[in-house]
Amino acid sequence: MPVIALVAAAGIIGLSLGRKALRGTETDVIVQTAARYVAEAGGNARVTDCTARPAVSKGLWLVVSCAAPAHGGQEYFIDRFGEVRHVEPVPPRGTGAE
Repeated sequence: MPVIALVAAAGIIGLSLGRKALRGTETDVIVQTAARYVAEAGGNARVTDCTARPAVSKGLWLVVSCAAPAHGGQEYFIDRFGEVRHVEPVPPRGTGAE
């Protein structure tokens, strides 16, 4: 019986560590998403245009918002496995349309 408990505990720990390794850290995901934004936006887009916050929707982990004030940008909604699930446009700010 103790062997079964040990095997079960090892399996649970392995799954937990595997999930963390799969998605990486918050920093890893934010950096990867910022690089995606720069590649997609081109021009004057910079990784420093990006900020992140915890997601409030069920099944999501982070929201990475990347936008230059005059040009707008994108918000990337990221699930618990580090995958982008949805992208929303961010309108430009300071254009008088606010």
